[in-house]
Amino acid sequence: MTSQPRLLGRLRRGDAIAAVLLFAAGAVLIGLGSYERYVPDLPTWVRFIPLGLTCLGVVIRRAAPGWCLALGTVGFGIEVAIGLSLATACVYTDNLYAYARYGPQHKVRLLAPGVLLAVVGFGVFAVLDDGSLVRVLTVVAIAAVVLLSPIATGIIVRQAHDRANLEAERAEQTARLADVRGREAVLRERTLMARELHDTVANYLSAIALQSTALQARKDLDAETMRTSIDAIRSSSVEGLAELRRIIGLLRAGDEGEVLASYRVDQLPDLVDRMRAVGLKVEYEIQGPERDLPGEVELAVYRVVQEALANALKYGSDATVLVAYRTDEMAVRVGNALRPGADPVPGGGAGLVGMTERVRLLGGKVHAGPDGDHWRVLAEIPTGGMGDLTSRLPAPPEEGAARPLPRTDRSPLPEPE
Repeated sequence: MTSQPRLLGRLRRGDAIAAVLLFAAGAVLIGLGSYERYVPDLPTWVRFIPLGLTCLGVVIRRAAPGWCLALGTVGFGIEVAIGLSLATACVYTDNLYAYARYGPQHKVRLLAPGVLLAVVGFGVFAVLDDGSLVRVLTVVAIAAVVLLSPIATGIIVRQAHDRANLEAERAEQTARLADVRGREAVLRERTLMARELHDTVANYLSAIALQSTALQARKDLDAETMRTSIDAIRSSSVEGLAELRRIIGLLRAGDEGEVLASYRVDQLPDLVDRMRAVGLKVEYEIQGPERDLPGEVELAVYRVVQEALANALKYGSDATVLVAYRTDEMAVRVGNALRPGADPVPGGGAGLVGMTERVRLLGGKVHAGPDGDHWRVLAEIPTGGMGDLTSRLPAPPEEGAARPLPRTDRSPLPEPE
């Protein structure tokens, strides 16, 4: 009781109209006597039964292709028994086509062999009926054309339709993939810009804020110290503005193969000098024979040191920087003492995230966290050598063995009380 409404719901109005028109045309042909008379005394109305069965198959050709073929085969079988008519044979070809086009694909493969056996049966019948070679060949040829050609046509149309659907699906998937890639590209650009802005402008602004806070907290500074501090603030402001203008210029220029930054390891002494100028005590040393490195590796080393020193300026004091050239990697270690109860410049933690992203994109690893009353940052960045990637950072050098950077003559800004 429940399957009938579902079947009726799948019926197509066009199929029903086509079935009515085919039955009407077939009835006219039967009325005109267009059929063979195997049974001379058979009433004419009986011939409308096989025609009606095949036309009923047309009604459900898409809703139930299996039943369409079953009804058509029964009708055509009756027609073969009582005498073939042109109308019923033509409608039965549509039943065969509909099943090949809309039926289950694994069952359609069995349809052609079954129909081929039917064609052979017609040939055997012709041999028994007449026996002449011409008649046998004619019957076989007609049966093959009537029965096999609609099946072949249905299979060809089905394959073409499947290919069209597959191409449409591929086009849709390609469009979705292009959209996803576009979103990923935008996200990558936004992440890159956020990282660059933080690593450049934000660090300068942090230094300015800390210097300004210290000047506000100390009321007993002499004129020379005040002038030195103001010069440091002005220098940080000018350098920060220059970095901001450079990044904005790159954004306006578009993609011309220019990178956002090209800092190198040999620029670390300048970075250390700037940090000392704003009041941070820094000891810097480098180990191992210096050599040429890929640009992205040098930039990552610079950014790790820059971010670690910026955090030391905000939250700690007395920083130490060790950069080691190793066989297959660059090792960076930055530590600083923590200031209990300090009031640092607010931050969102984006610096550590950006630093970690840079190193991991190059296949390296980063560890940052407290170590007693100190904060440690350890980074290992591969450079493409053949050494042991799992080796530890070198131990601190003995007294006199390191190459510390000379301290500047500029007086550091006093810490706020």
